[in-house]
Formats: sequence, C-alpha cells, structure tokens
Amino acid sequence: MAATTETHPLRRPRGGPALVLFEGEQAKELQDLDDAPSRLRRSQFLWVDTDELTAELAERLASTLRVDERRAHEMLDHGVRGFRDGYDFVRVSMRTPTTESASEVTRLTCVVGDHWALTAHDQPVAVLDDLAELAAGSGSTGQLTGPSFLAMLFEWVLNGYSSSFEQIEEELEVIDERAMRGSESAESHIEPLVELLRRAGRLRRDLASHRTALLALTQPELEALGDEQAAERFRRLLDQFDSAMQTARDARASVVSSFDVLIARTGYTTNEIMKVLTLASVILLPGTLLAGVLGMNFKVPLFTHPQLFWVVIALILAIALVTLTVAKLRRWI
Repeated sequence: MAATTETHPLRRPRGGPALVLFEGEQAKELQDLDDAPSRLRRSQFLWVDTDELTAELAERLASTLRVDERRAHEMLDHGVRGFRDGYDFVRVSMRTPTTESASEVTRLTCVVGDHWALTAHDQPVAVLDDLAELAAGSGSTGQLTGPSFLAMLFEWVLNGYSSSFEQIEEELEVIDERAMRGSESAESHIEPLVELLRRAGRLRRDLASHRTALLALTQPELEALGDEQAAERFRRLLDQFDSAMQTARDARASVVSSFDVLIARTGYTTNEIMKVLTLASVILLPGTLLAGVLGMNFKVPLFTHPQLFWVVIALILAIALVTLTVAKLRRWI
C-alpha cells in the first residue's frame, strides 16, 4: 500500500474527494484512489467522501473496487424515492440538516458495497464529521461493512433531525418567556413563530422522505447486501425514525402552543386595559350622575345657595376616593 497519513478523516487533499481506509483499529487517510488496495480484505473498509458524485469518480471507484462498469453508472441514478438496489451495492438518497440549527437541509447520497462506502453532498454536512470522528476512535473499525456503515449514517442523520427539533424547542422557550413577561409587543413575536412553523414543517417533510428507504432496508430480500442481522438493526432504526417523526409533530404542536401563549398574553393585556377603563368609569359615574341630577331644569331652592357647589365637588371627590380605596383593598388594582 502507498504511504498514508494519520489525519482528520474528512480533510480533502487538493480539493478532491476524501478517502479514508479503516483497518483494524486505525483510520488512515489516502491521498488518491490509486493509493487504495487493489483488493479490500475482510478487515478493511474504504470510505470515499466527495462534494459531487460524477460519472468520472464513479468509474474510477468502480475500477478500483473491481465493480462492473455498467454498475458504476447505476450509482448515479436516483432510483425509486431515493433507494436503489444495484445488486452489488445499495444507493440511498437522504436529506439532512447541514447544522444543528437546521437553517438549511442538503441532499446526501450514500452508495455502499460490502467493504466500501461513497458519500456525496453539495454542502458541508455536520453529521459526516461527527460520524468520522466516532469511527476513527471507536476501536475495531475494521469490522465495518456496507450495511453497518449505512445504519450508522442513518442513526446520525436521524439524530441530526432530533437536534434540529430540539433547537426549535429552545427558540420557542425564549419566545414564550418574552411573551409571558410582556417585554415586547405581541406583533413582534408573530413573524418568528411563523418562521419556526415553516422550519418545523419543512424538516418534518424532509424527515418523512426517508421512510421508503428504511422500510426497504428492513427487508433483507429486497437488497443484495442485507442479511437478517442488518435487517434487525434497520428495524430498530425504523423505531428511531418513528420517534423522530413524533418529535417533529411535537415541535409543530409546540409552535401552535406558543401562539396560544401569545394570544393569552394579549388577552391578559387587554383585560388589564379594560380593568383600568372600568375603574375609571366607576369613579366618574357617581359624579356624572350627580351633575346630571343637579343640572335638571327645575326651580329648586337648593340652587339659591352657591356654596353648595363646593359641597357637591367635595362629595364627588369623596366618592372617587372611596371607590379607589375599595378597589385597592380588594386588590383590583
């Protein structure tokens, strides 16, 4: 084997694809496909990661791994809903959050054989770096096979979705706290809630697109690389997928609940305003009644005493003070 270097598994030399050879308890980065072994032994596993899955790369990989050239071109086909059984390889198309904040989702293509895997994506994918770090330090990585690598990748993709939904929950908690405190206007929270609802819905649809591939992988007779042990692992992954879908539904429900909190806060503010207006009406109503009665156009001897005007004013003020005192004692204000 040509000389190799111990380095980060996904560092791309000279802008080309990253190549990692797992052997025994070591993960070694290869500089080029020509450095790969002419035949992979049982204890070896080759991982190729690229920004773009081109026909040239597929042909080179097929030549290195001694895969039929016609099969190499089939690696480029999307297949049925992102899953394709290529006889001596399996091709799965995924959609995964690029970061935990899930601001963007990118397509991730994975093609696996018995002792090799090819991943291709348009943007940097955090789950691949996490998977590479785990695999490089996990011990006997030479036991990796195509189905086990694909299962690990699915686990990390599903975990990435779960982390994204948790991020949405954290952002909702901040919005809920601000809404409850009433430190900002209710209108200022509506647009962030709408954006979070869109994010949650987009993530849920992207996550749901993996169901077909996972269902196929749970049936070993549907793909050439599978066996009952691998199928059982994918069945557990299907349970994890269902759990992630429930998390997605919970995230959407949380957004709606946050909107209910916002409505409740708006209702509370409205009640406070109505309480003040009602109290003002109660304070002014006795004075208005007195003024209305005394302003009736009747000849009453009472009106011949100008000093009584100040008595009426004092009475109105006294009634107002009594009303305020009662409201304070009853904690209406």
